[in-house]
Amino acid sequence: MNRETQRTDAGAPARPVGTEHIHDAHVERYSLATALSLIVGISIGSGIFFKSDNILIATGGNVALGVAMFLLAATTIVFGGLTLARFASQTAGAGGPIAYAEQFLGPHRLTFIGWNFTFVYLPIVTGIICWVVGVYACMAFGLPGGFWMQMAIGLAFLLACFVWNVCWPRLGGWFANATTLFKVLPLIVVGIVGILFADPTSYLTEGIQQAPAAGAGWIIAAAPVAFAFDGWTAAAGIAPEIKNSKRNLPIALVTGPAIILTLYIAYFVGISCFLGPQEVMAAGDASLSLLFVELFGPQAATWPNLIAFIAVAGTANGLVLSILRMPYALAAVGEVPFEKQLLKMNPTLRFPLNSALVALGSVLLWMAVHAFVTVNGLLPNGDISEIAVGLNLFIMPLFYVQAMLHDPAGPAATRTGRIKRAVVPALATVSSLAVGISSFADPTRWPFVGVLVALLAAATFLMRKRRAGLQA
Repeated sequence: MNRETQRTDAGAPARPVGTEHIHDAHVERYSLATALSLIVGISIGSGIFFKSDNILIATGGNVALGVAMFLLAATTIVFGGLTLARFASQTAGAGGPIAYAEQFLGPHRLTFIGWNFTFVYLPIVTGIICWVVGVYACMAFGLPGGFWMQMAIGLAFLLACFVWNVCWPRLGGWFANATTLFKVLPLIVVGIVGILFADPTSYLTEGIQQAPAAGAGWIIAAAPVAFAFDGWTAAAGIAPEIKNSKRNLPIALVTGPAIILTLYIAYFVGISCFLGPQEVMAAGDASLSLLFVELFGPQAATWPNLIAFIAVAGTANGLVLSILRMPYALAAVGEVPFEKQLLKMNPTLRFPLNSALVALGSVLLWMAVHAFVTVNGLLPNGDISEIAVGLNLFIMPLFYVQAMLHDPAGPAATRTGRIKRAVVPALATVSSLAVGISSFADPTRWPFVGVLVALLAAATFLMRKRRAGLQA
């Protein structure tokens, strides 16, 4: 065996000597509240504020079916969170899903999952969200709204997030808490207004009575709504820096999705009942502006753009906070070249600076790809983040199936417990695959899917050869 590497008894991939205690270098910076803020804050972006009209159009103005759409779309995050919490309760390893894959899934699936999270899914989504920050900055502050201006603002915000999350990591956590609170408040206010000044019961009852006549076509429209729940797995990336991680991260993974679902339904029901379904559909994306004008006067018409800007800024910060640590996590399990360099902690910052630089480079690369795709109109009905999200929905069932076969938390004591532990990951698997399939229904996306899968397959093959060489 090569003197520079070692192999675990469980067949895990070779890793650099000494990395079994690598997490001792981490500082427990973040509380349970911050972990919750990350899950809630990353998932709640700008989309929810402008989705109500699309949902009502899909359901023919039926509020009850709209609520059912949210419940159906939420199955991925709710049952996925419940399942991933079992893995989180057993390990506090760096990178969240990377650590879970190392301990429970084996080397080949570890490479595929780890490279997806580190170099495909998270950097693509982070890059696109930073661009969306630029989009809403132009709208909120009256700036020229051209694509390159949006990209420039997004790039500046990405670099700012990089600096404060590396130099002052707790500031990144505070920013996550503050922006989550800011974006949650409008959802709560709209929900309360709808309950106090409208009659939700009559709308819901009438919708339930009309549901059989509406058919089942609305179910297909639940897939796009599921994207409003995406991003929750990124919070697990800071697992070693969460205080009492084995206890607090599972709590956050279970509680966070429930909070998100409750807020989404409250907002949807509130705005639909206060304005009326027909008015929401007619107003389109301006429905929240219309509600604010009715409540606070004409000066409130521009508030939704500011709210959306802060919402996506908080989402981008949470993603950057997580992705900066991912190359380090991949190096800690020996699944990337130059792991020794990536594992180095800057003694002053107490942060893996090389890991952060690699992550930043990855995001910048995918932002360049996004610019090329957009300028050339290669994805007329979306962007590359939707491809990455859809692919991730096919990858996450690797965890769910493993949980069904070998529960990471151990065997259940009772028959009811065993059934429950089998049903939850089964539902997570079905919902994740269903939404993933619907996201790739457009043939224009297939070449992009093929390229990403080929990149991950090549990485898996090369790392397999590298492990074989190290063991020789």
